[in-house]
Amino acid sequence: MSQHPNSKAGVPLDEHTRDRRLAVLRANGGNVCAAARELNVTRSSLQKFWLKNRDTMPTKLVEVGYDLTAGARERTPAEAWADHTRVAERTIGKAIEKRWKTITRPPGPFVIFHSTDEHVDDDAAPLRLLEADIGDAHALGAIMCHGGDLLNNWPVAGKLAKMWAEQSCTLPDSLLRAQHFVSIFKPDVWTDGNHEEMNPYLASMLHSWLPKECIRDYWTVRFVVEAGDRSVSCVLSHKFQKGSSWFHPHHGVLREALEGEEADLYMEGHLHISGTMHRTLPEREISMTAVSSSGYKPVDKYAARISRGGSLPKIKGRAHWIVCDTQADEDAQLCVPFDCPRQAEAMLNGLQNLRAA
Repeated sequence: MSQHPNSKAGVPLDEHTRDRRLAVLRANGGNVCAAARELNVTRSSLQKFWLKNRDTMPTKLVEVGYDLTAGARERTPAEAWADHTRVAERTIGKAIEKRWKTITRPPGPFVIFHSTDEHVDDDAAPLRLLEADIGDAHALGAIMCHGGDLLNNWPVAGKLAKMWAEQSCTLPDSLLRAQHFVSIFKPDVWTDGNHEEMNPYLASMLHSWLPKECIRDYWTVRFVVEAGDRSVSCVLSHKFQKGSSWFHPHHGVLREALEGEEADLYMEGHLHISGTMHRTLPEREISMTAVSSSGYKPVDKYAARISRGGSLPKIKGRAHWIVCDTQADEDAQLCVPFDCPRQAEAMLNGLQNLRAA
């Protein structure tokens, strides 16, 4: 192989030859043998050239905009402080973006269906009743809200792991039931509960099954229903802060209404108790409606303990159909909850006939 006239030891390369060699080496990804053949020079001479000039040879990463010298520079305290600005803006921006998502409905009254704590893998879960309730909600054109704890989802370790032996539904079947629930429920709004946290895989699987347009967040979701000239602001939580008194099941809701962001409707579950409340808060000069649904786990020792006993099986108050009238007078109740779909249907039909007249 012939040698380039400027490749002899001790003879400096002219700028054109140097740039040419760097370009060929770059095009060959730093492969000295391939570059030597293309340049018609010896491999040893090109190897020496590369060892001498490799620090100055731009790489593909540099060409696309990476600063490969950043890691070698010692950062100052001020730079570390200033770099957090971008991270903080991104994190806070994502949190703000999740707040108060909008659902648009035609002008007039509408229904919100609140279902929570279904525990569809539990042996006592009345799945046929749950399916009938879902059908009634869809028949009313309801906005479908799920408040968490779809499955028992017992952990695989710890004292609750023994609960797997006390239920007949296996883990594979529980996941199939969960997937079927999502397919028939068709949620518009979704939040997770404490049972979704017991095994970390469940939440991500559930989220992958949800409709793309479903509004979802962890534990608490805030959304606004736009239906004509008036909107209904709603907060769906697995459980608001409990407070200190179990004599008042809505104690946590009151704290949220007094200290949190204002809303017209608050919905929660978790304690497996049922209750509704409409209250005017003179401190904020607003009125709000609170709904607590007991869910579909009517026989369970843990649920009985946290819900303060009661008769079994617990069916009444398992879910709520909430009629919202955006054309109501300003001093009238905006949201009226029912634990019976027939009553909700009667009020909805009455309002629709009234508005049409």
